Amino acid sequence: MAKPDPKAVQELSDWMIETALRVSDYEFMLPEFCDRLREMGTPVTRVSMGMTTLHPLMEAFTLLWTSKHGTGEMEFHVHASDENESWRRSPLKTLVDSGETEARYDLSSPGPWTQYPLLQDLAADGITDYVVFLVLFSEAKTTLARQDGMLTSWATDREGGFSDEQMVTLKRLIPRFGLVAKLANRERLTQNIATAYLGEKASQRVLDGQIKLGDGQNIRAVIWFSDMRNSTLLAERLSPDEYLDLLNDYFDALAGAVIKNGGEVLRFIGDAALAIFPIGEDGCTVTDASRRALRATTMAASRADHRNAARISDGREPFEYGIGLHVGDIMYGNIGVPSRIEFSVIGAAANEAARIEGLTKTLGETVLVSEAFAKGIVTPWRDLDKHAIRGSEHQITVFAPPGNEPEG
Repeated sequence: MAKPDPKAVQELSDWMIETALRVSDYEFMLPEFCDRLREMGTPVTRVSMGMTTLHPLMEAFTLLWTSKHGTGEMEFHVHASDENESWRRSPLKTLVDSGETEARYDLSSPGPWTQYPLLQDLAADGITDYVVFLVLFSEAKTTLARQDGMLTSWATDREGGFSDEQMVTLKRLIPRFGLVAKLANRERLTQNIATAYLGEKASQRVLDGQIKLGDGQNIRAVIWFSDMRNSTLLAERLSPDEYLDLLNDYFDALAGAVIKNGGEVLRFIGDAALAIFPIGEDGCTVTDASRRALRATTMAASRADHRNAARISDGREPFEYGIGLHVGDIMYGNIGVPSRIEFSVIGAAANEAARIEGLTKTLGETVLVSEAFAKGIVTPWRDLDKHAIRGSEHQITVFAPPGNEPEG
């Protein structure tokens, strides 16, 4: 096989840097990088890359490319207190633990590589050489402490493994690919953090530039306000850890149902949640948004029952809640002070949704809706008459879903 052409190596290096500035997408660039390496004489057969990520659900991800099948699906690894068995017995972990940045295994003859199940499998498939690199994204101590870098492996089935010239090519180009990965990962981290703290749609608005104090727009939406019952008593009765566990189960049941049905959770206010189902986006009518919100209440009840059954079985406190649904015009955007901004909704309709939820305690209902909401769905609502709401001179007519009996 021909030696890598220095000009081709430089052109590939330039391509990676130029493309990274515009794309920063390693899922697109990894197969292109591998194909170009093969075209210029570096016979990579199998390549893997992995990085940690800052995400509430995922701890790390890996991506695999092979010359036979191309790039596979990105594999995500959830947070776990115990190490995955395949990771524990991996040559990649050995490299990380060693504090080194490179390791190489000759699979064509017996050696220490036989202790690794992965390398045994690769050798059986004809792989002759396996090289692992750790590309540091910061100072060595910081990278190892935070696992802030890219772990990548490069394998070939060429007889004799990678040549000296091919290894020089890999060592020159892999750090440049590390730059691609770092840029892309930082962008994903930004998106992950923004989505986790702001919600999917609000985070996209912020990342698109709607970041100044006062940036916003008037929208019409179905507004959801939910609150946990007896929270003060529960907070006094339970330890901090127990109460946090209760809150997370409660929010998973209710806020999780909102998200599953296309709503956007904007704020957690203590043990309350404010969410919206926007009207007008993608042709969504008031009836569409109202149905989504109502489906969310049904799903929330099912999820809450499931959570509470598990809690009672474990001897833990169950939770109760109330939900208020309303339709109205709100201002959706940035509020606060210039140095501390929150993306949320404001307006009388949002306040009224909270007041409607407050009536669930008085009327012994789990879900109450306003007249404006009830008009959006034709169903035998139970009319619960007009009621005064705190902070308003006006009374509001509220309805309960059909078939729900009052509590107590």
